[in-house]
Amino acid sequence: MTSQLASRAVTGGLGRGPRGQLNTLWSGVDPCPITECEGKIDPSRLMCRAHWYMVPKILRDRVWETWRSGQGAFCLEHQDAVRVATAAVLTAIGDLAD
Repeated sequence: MTSQLASRAVTGGLGRGPRGQLNTLWSGVDPCPITECEGKIDPSRLMCRAHWYMVPKILRDRVWETWRSGQGAFCLEHQDAVRVATAAVLTAIGDLAD
């Protein structure tokens, strides 16, 4: 029960994203990982805001659920969720180009 309360206090609940400032190992900026995007992002983010909101909400929630405030960052479940979210954006961009 305590871990659930701690998780909700930090993230605002399952799938609701971070609350407050996220800790990072690197304080610079990174490029958005979506091909041909020139957006710059904070290292604590997966992709730029425009592309993040192209990801269906159910997939965004899955990314946050598997993140667990950084504890799950390198688990296979989180990596799979990130791959699916990125593929969703690339598919949406491809559909827009057609």
